[in-house]
Amino acid sequence: MKKMFSLLLALMMLCCIAGAAQAESYDKVVMSYPDAKRPYPTLYFLPGFSASAEEIAFALPLRQMSALYGVAVVVPDGENAFYTDHPERALSMGEYIGEELVEISRKMFPCLSHEREDTFIGGISMGGYGAAALGLHYAERFSKMALFSPALEADTLLLNAPEDIMPPGLFPALFGSREAYASSPRLNPFRGVQDALDSGRMLPGIWMCCGEEDLAVRDACRRFDAFLAENRVPHQAVFGHGEHDYLYWDAHLEEAFRFLRGNPGC
Repeated sequence: MKKMFSLLLALMMLCCIAGAAQAESYDKVVMSYPDAKRPYPTLYFLPGFSASAEEIAFALPLRQMSALYGVAVVVPDGENAFYTDHPERALSMGEYIGEELVEISRKMFPCLSHEREDTFIGGISMGGYGAAALGLHYAERFSKMALFSPALEADTLLLNAPEDIMPPGLFPALFGSREAYASSPRLNPFRGVQDALDSGRMLPGIWMCCGEEDLAVRDACRRFDAFLAENRVPHQAVFGHGEHDYLYWDAHLEEAFRFLRGNPGC
């Protein structure tokens, strides 16, 4: 955790529009978005499998989108853990993102908003899955989710992946059995949405994109889109030409920021 947070701090200085409360230079940058004012909305953006926070910060124009739309961006490391919680191994990535990271970033940067309507979560691939799972689990904290080619059916993806891409023991190590994954509102985004609907709990606003040539997660994203539509859950889903790569995610990044800065979520 300490290693991740030291990297996070450097990335926040690079990517966030808001620094210390008295930093006038940040105020000048944020004015490129006419409605931006303190406290600033914040996006917690999660990397994919094998990607680091540093890679994400340099591969995607998050700094430009941050300044243009007046949204602070916080990028932690993901540790290839699919944002699951394993306190027995001292590796609770979900709790770290959904609780500790939000609280610490707000304490270190007092100009970040504490309001649900200003707090967002997003990510790519594994990070998209994490954003969906954590956005639903911590719906009282996150008002919107931006999901880029999310691995929404982690069981199918990991159990069917070639061994040279994903270690064969990764799924049971992270999720346990397939039955446990399928029935868990915390781990399975489909079940998480259904559980919220059944209990009458709030849902975050949902935006999702996926390329038609993305054979890794396209079908799962299509099924999630259909599932949301069938249950009349308000959402935006974008499908079109593209693969599972930064070129596609870069092309849709600004659209996601427009969604985040648009009407409040559900």
